[in-house]
Amino acid sequence: MRQDLKAFLDHAKEFKIPGFKVGKFKGSVLNKYYEVHSSEYFDSHVIAISNQKGGEGKTTISLYLSEALALEHRVLLVDWDPQANATQLFLKNDIPSVMDCLGYRGRKSKPLKDIIKNVLPNLDIVPSSLELANLTTPYERDDFELLKESLLPIRSEYEYIIIDCPPSLGLILENALIAADYILVPIQTRAFSLQGIKDLYETILKIQKKANQRLTLLGAVLNQYESQKALTGLAEGIKKYFPVFETVIARRESIPQAQAKMTHLAKIDNATLKNFKDLANELKEKLNVEKK
Repeated sequence: MRQDLKAFLDHAKEFKIPGFKVGKFKGSVLNKYYEVHSSEYFDSHVIAISNQKGGEGKTTISLYLSEALALEHRVLLVDWDPQANATQLFLKNDIPSVMDCLGYRGRKSKPLKDIIKNVLPNLDIVPSSLELANLTTPYERDDFELLKESLLPIRSEYEYIIIDCPPSLGLILENALIAADYILVPIQTRAFSLQGIKDLYETILKIQKKANQRLTLLGAVLNQYESQKALTGLAEGIKKYFPVFETVIARRESIPQAQAKMTHLAKIDNATLKNFKDLANELKEKLNVEKK
């Protein structure tokens, strides 16, 4: 409808559009009140990239999976990590961040669309900042859905929304999992990477049971692998909790090179980008299965 949520609800109430009392509207009804061009709107897939353990490659997977998807789809990358590494890769100036859009503790909030920046064709980013680290304690019941509410007005503008989550449990991660439709877990191929998997799995189950029944676990992506031997042993340990993607992300020097040069992967190494294209294709296949 090209309106933010409050403006739409006010309009619906003013014209007594059927469904305004409960906040639920049928598309066939809305078509009578609005001129809707369906080709401009998307049923977005919101995917949280999460692992409570640091150093597993969440931001790397978020960045280059988003870049690969953006070759064919409209994509929004939400930097939901106070470290703001994805933001710093593209944006250098002191700019408004996602924290300005949450209304946390009664703070006046901006619409999310006002801070979104375009960084590549078909790829936009929601910037983050260290200030997001203040989102630690729920003061209101709705504080668990701050990100979800912020995303609602712009969900129809993107086919994929990727949330780059911080390496922690708590209010920030719970906001991401409540806002998401799916979760993908990056895991590096090393022995200590299995630590914390059980805690993350239990957190996912808790969110599914109490706050977001639609949340679906897509699986784990093995990241920075170097040998088939290490890969096989780690995969078996992970499968106790998560399904494992067939596509694995190999360790390549082009990934830190792209990040050091603050540029996208296509400018550095198309072979590495193809690895992420394969991951994007497998992701889309999994989502198609979920739809059916």
